[in-house]
Amino acid sequence: MRVEITCANRVGILHEIMQIFGEYRINVTSGELGGDSGDKVYLLAPGMLSTQYQTIEKSLYRVPGVQRVRRISLLPMERRYFELDTLLQHVTDPVLSVDREGRVVAANLAAARAFGVSLDRVPGLQLQRFLPLMQVAELLRDYAVPRFGLPVVVRGQNFRVDWSPIALDTPRDVDSLAGAVLRMQPWEKSEFIAELPRPVALWDFDLRRDSCLQLQDLAELASPLLITGERGTGKSIFAGAVHYLSPAAARADCHRIVPQEGRMEIPSRLRASGTLILEDLHRLNSESQIALLRRLRTLSSSIRLVATCCDLKALQPAVVQLFSSLSISLPPLRNMRPAISRFARTLLRQECPDEAELEFGEEVESLIRRYDWPDNFSELRDFIVAAAGNCRRQGASSITMQHLPGLNLQARLPWKDWGRGLNYKEMMEQLERALLSDLIAGRPSTRELARELGISHTAVANKLRKYGLSANKK
Repeated sequence: MRVEITCANRVGILHEIMQIFGEYRINVTSGELGGDSGDKVYLLAPGMLSTQYQTIEKSLYRVPGVQRVRRISLLPMERRYFELDTLLQHVTDPVLSVDREGRVVAANLAAARAFGVSLDRVPGLQLQRFLPLMQVAELLRDYAVPRFGLPVVVRGQNFRVDWSPIALDTPRDVDSLAGAVLRMQPWEKSEFIAELPRPVALWDFDLRRDSCLQLQDLAELASPLLITGERGTGKSIFAGAVHYLSPAAARADCHRIVPQEGRMEIPSRLRASGTLILEDLHRLNSESQIALLRRLRTLSSSIRLVATCCDLKALQPAVVQLFSSLSISLPPLRNMRPAISRFARTLLRQECPDEAELEFGEEVESLIRRYDWPDNFSELRDFIVAAAGNCRRQGASSITMQHLPGLNLQARLPWKDWGRGLNYKEMMEQLERALLSDLIAGRPSTRELARELGISHTAVANKLRKYGLSANKK
């Protein structure tokens, strides 16, 4: 029997209600709070008889705040479940949900038929058993896999998949994602793209997290987008992700153009819609940039422009103005030292999948964290692949210092120009003053800065006094 109780919202009223069921030794197996006004208590007591309900009803009305008691056929949660289940069973396209590990939680009859199993056997199956190229972990991160129109093949049938993440709490928090809902639409063979784009992780660690969130927000917009950053920071990967995370991925192509001998030629025949990626605009001379701008103005407005650039100063003002509304700046690897070890381990797993047990030694992690990586991720990737190869040839299980290719630990600071006319002591004092000035800005106390630098609070206070800097003291 199911009971709905309308009551006032006061402390202790639920305890009094449940106490009445306990006094009559009625087992309540499940319950729910809610209602349109948040004033309902729903209880399921399977073994309660009609005569017992009549007695309990009178007792419930004696509880202060209880306004109405009545029997109902279904709890709201049960009604939602049955209604949703009925709707899904009548959807002709396969629809299913997966958890964070890629296990199927629920599916409709069309999905079971597509997978070639009975409906009761679908829950618990691994999605990658049927879609081996779909990287579920990266899909749930919402960055690396096309979200609209991802082409897949299931038992010889062509489908395109649209998916939506299921967030428990904060939608922007990856850890809050409980899974995803996938819808598979049949795709005509003539329209089918045979090869999947290689799933590439964007690694939303440390400062890079903000760039990934920007990418999510900007991918669905139509204005030209400029992606800036140093060489090797992943501008091309982000540019491709703009297309694959946008609705255009389901119906249009992505064209990528790279400068050749200082010029960039756009094909005369382009589809009326899609994404056009212009790589390394800074490699074009002034005349080529103006010619490119004239050509871009003749393209259809439904073509999304995405450009990458390492040096904004090398761009003409008219080009900068074209891409002035939307931009993403990727941080260099040396600005993310707390996460460099994590980036390195992720690269090791991606580039050397057969070396799953391989690890970095403590000295190696320390060295990786201290190096400035002028070429950023591309340099780190080559370094790790070379080190893993040396380790594998020697039959070791951990990458140690003897396996590393040479690294020149030099800080990327403008010593020659910046230090002219200063002796060593003056240069060090200038550097220390600039460092402390940046570190103390916005900090609540000098004690916090002392803990971070690993020195005493007194030493920090003396240095600030020496250079005439001030901070809050707590």
